[in-house]
Amino acid sequence: LAKIGQHLNISRERVRQIEREAIAKLRKRQGDMREYIPAS
Repeated sequence: LAKIGQHLNISRERVRQIEREAIAKLRKRQGDMREYIPAS
C-alpha cells in the first residue's frame, strides 16, 4: 500500500480507505448480480 501511495502521491491510510470502499462496492455489486446470473 505504501508503494501505491507513493506512486499516486497519497497517504498509505488513504490507499487503505480507497481499497476498503472498492471492496465494499464489489461485494454489493456481487449481491446485485445474483439476481441476473442463473445458478449452476
